[in-house]
Amino acid sequence: MNIPNGQPPFSGILYVGSYGTAEEPTIHVCTFDGNTGELAIIQRVAGLENASYLTLHPKGHRLYAASETELTGDAGGGSVAAFEIDGATGLLHTTSNRLLTHGAHPCYISTDNSGQALFAANYTGGNAALLPLTAEGELEAAASVQQHAGELGPNTARQDAPHAHCIIPMGDSEFVCAADLGIDAIVIYRYDADRRTLKQHASCKVHRGAGPRHLIFHPQLPAGYVMNELDSTITLLKVDTELGKLTAAQSISALPAAFKGYNDAADIHLAPSGRYLYSSNRGHNSIAVFSVDQSSGELSLIQHMDCGGESPRNFAITPDGRHLLVAHQKTGNIVVFDVNVESGLLTLTDSTLQLSSPVCIKFARPVSPA
Repeated sequence: MNIPNGQPPFSGILYVGSYGTAEEPTIHVCTFDGNTGELAIIQRVAGLENASYLTLHPKGHRLYAASETELTGDAGGGSVAAFEIDGATGLLHTTSNRLLTHGAHPCYISTDNSGQALFAANYTGGNAALLPLTAEGELEAAASVQQHAGELGPNTARQDAPHAHCIIPMGDSEFVCAADLGIDAIVIYRYDADRRTLKQHASCKVHRGAGPRHLIFHPQLPAGYVMNELDSTITLLKVDTELGKLTAAQSISALPAAFKGYNDAADIHLAPSGRYLYSSNRGHNSIAVFSVDQSSGELSLIQHMDCGGESPRNFAITPDGRHLLVAHQKTGNIVVFDVNVESGLLTLTDSTLQLSSPVCIKFARPVSPA
């Protein structure tokens, strides 16, 4: 096993969100052993339909789960729920803190870096919402909801309307970015924590028909990357955090040149070192591995790895960068890969965990004092 700096591999808690009815367990709390790669379920949580995306409070003491639905009871739109995390065990306490996102099918949530707000991207609603957080990390009713608009992309089946698919802070700046699959753009908001508002500031167009889905920012370089679902490309974005500006630069395919079948690109993550980038392909059913130029941020493809299941919607990298876990929605399995932290390359392990329709993996953060 590759053990950089002599440090033992990461072992700890992870949370898995799944599609399913409210009567089924759609959130699983699991343990991961970094020495053996073994996964085990230690808690099953029911009560939340289609817990399709999870995020954690910056202090690590709350887990938030989006309920990707068209309606919440008789109210229009989906919702998000907050769960208290037991600091000793990582287990979740039953929650009554659940609020509307004011848009149908929320598919992505994140928090600001200070833990004062949660952001939600409503896919069918085509809008972005800000829900304030109390000092304890509890959700408050949405304070700002912003509707997306713009020229629709050419894919009439998928780009029939704005479809917000991701929303994250632009590093440590005052800006928040939402990738919209329907309008081939990243909408840039100015976030005012004191006034609890999002105000549209600018937008960055990517090429037509791309269908931007998930967005990440490099931890050291002025660069971001957007995974384009519809044409399976990744676009490098030049980032100006002072001006709140993104500029599309390089575009590179996440598929082998010879592949001609159907594919929906899905998730994208950087290694903790920032030297390698990974993306998932649904159809080709692979993880694409890229090296990241440490000056320009440009990508070079170095590997395609069969992901060990069907429809790898989401994946996660352990905090130490030594393992990559892939959640397969259709085959209902989570597969563990070893990561060579020097080369970035993946190796399939024998470790796997079966559960119904897993679509999101989040590793726990150390719990900080409230």
